[in-house]
Amino acid sequence: MTEGGDDAKTWLAGVFDRAAPTYDRVGDAYHDYFGERLVELAGVADGDRVLDVACGRGASLVPAARRAGGTGHVLGVDISAAMVAAAWEQLTAAGLRGETRVMDAEHLDVADASYDVALCGFGLFFFPEPEAAMAELRRVLRPGGVVALSTWSTDDERWSWEDDLMATLEAGRRAVVRPFDDVADLSALLEAAGFTEATNRMEHRDVYFADVDVWWEWKWSYSLRGVLEQQDTATLERLKRQAAECLRPHHDAAGIPCRLTANLVRARRPEQVS
Repeated sequence: MTEGGDDAKTWLAGVFDRAAPTYDRVGDAYHDYFGERLVELAGVADGDRVLDVACGRGASLVPAARRAGGTGHVLGVDISAAMVAAAWEQLTAAGLRGETRVMDAEHLDVADASYDVALCGFGLFFFPEPEAAMAELRRVLRPGGVVALSTWSTDDERWSWEDDLMATLEAGRRAVVRPFDDVADLSALLEAAGFTEATNRMEHRDVYFADVDVWWEWKWSYSLRGVLEQQDTATLERLKRQAAECLRPHHDAAGIPCRLTANLVRARRPEQVS
């Protein structure tokens, strides 16, 4: 655990608790799309036992439960109690069986070699010690089990101004610890944890925001909320005003377009050597 790690995790859990009501509910939804693709890449099959770490509202958990079927089992865990509750609601609304629990990815309360598949969609970059989390995923997977991860990749060049604008904000805490936006970094992390047969693919999703107000609401609906909450009113007003100027040239008939790009990586825990 890094110094202050427990405090940082408590802060992060609070950010996502407050973001949960609007998480992936502002503008065009996209987490469900990437969750489906991650489960597809993992190859979740009927009867599988699946662990979804940093499950959020269940974007990967729900399709995993659907594929695992009545003979399988899914467990979604997240550090945010509000996200865990939302994931449970998604499961039950879909008429699917499963379990959700509040849990720290770096200290999984799960038995060794008890799962066939481990998923982590857009969660790795929040972990203070991603190496510890990967060691835990390897521990809980059976020999031959599969791990599948997703992280954000290159930004839409039409939005290159956004990183520069957000960099002007002073914040004592930021949710993203290491971005893992280069697939080589993901592959290296998996290899260091003892996983093999790593494969990857890139996925895209085009979303639209009706106007700058929807974009602004979106910014409060995920991890960036933690940075925005540390700003005063004048700074927030300036930020939104400057963003509106940057967004104006990109309006089209459908709204303000943004292409989201994700890296998806799949690897395997080696079979035990006899």
